[in-house]
Amino acid sequence: MATYASQYTQSTREEATYTVDFTNDLPTGGSVTGGTAVHVPPTGSAASLTISTTSPYVYVTLPASQSTGVHYIDVTATMSDGDTPTVRIEVDVVYPSTVARSGMLNLIDELRLRASAEPNEYSIAGKQYWTDEQLQSILDRNRTDIIYDELVAVPYQAAGSLTYLEYRANYGNLEETTGGTAIFYIQEADGDTVASAGYSVDYERGIITFTTNQEGEVFYVNGRSYDIDAAAAQVWRMKASHYYTAVNFSTDNHRIDREHVYQHCLQMAEHFDGQSSSGGIGSYDLFRSDTDA
Repeated sequence: MATYASQYTQSTREEATYTVDFTNDLPTGGSVTGGTAVHVPPTGSAASLTISTTSPYVYVTLPASQSTGVHYIDVTATMSDGDTPTVRIEVDVVYPSTVARSGMLNLIDELRLRASAEPNEYSIAGKQYWTDEQLQSILDRNRTDIIYDELVAVPYQAAGSLTYLEYRANYGNLEETTGGTAIFYIQEADGDTVASAGYSVDYERGIITFTTNQEGEVFYVNGRSYDIDAAAAQVWRMKASHYYTAVNFSTDNHRIDREHVYQHCLQMAEHFDGQSSSGGIGSYDLFRSDTDA
């Protein structure tokens, strides 16, 4: 009999291709010469499937925009001896798109690292944790929107005079631009937007490097900065809430202390709270408005 996964999960806005291996159904010395498939949705009309074959496989693509619920795909292979075995694939469409903004991918990777957040660590009500979109949502809760914040010039000596190429923002861990000026852009003092072709950006450190000397110029940055440590602390706390029901158990000569996982999550949350710019100890310059000093 053909082999396939007993159940697949697909996003409501995701196109996915499923593979059925008909090796076990092949006649001796034979091959798969063709294939067909029929889509049976939970409601509404059947979708138009894309089908291709490369013996011993039949590939079936279920397009996006499917309704939630269990979908069935009946896949039939045509063998070289005329036999037509059929298998049914069960596809559970249960959650929305998991695609994050492209400018967030490096930040999400860093958050995964700090929070040890695996893409399929566990599932709740059919949703897998942690998807890029879920981590992006947590990062957005720990976002600072930067509006017309002055950059600091960092000149260097070149041929006996100061050259102004590098400017630094007061923030790091910036969301990368995906084109245009909706997310990140630099402005001149008169409000004009600087063409992005004239500079490069180190988004992690908040450093803007111009291609030509900008002596005498004043620039302002607009963008989004993220407190990754605060986000990591939130992820660890959410993981702790999931593992709260974990219990210790022993069998034969083995003992599993699952409760320690819960405690570990809380300890890691506390650690990243201390690293966070919003949760750690900081120093600030204060001044009195009623004095000249």
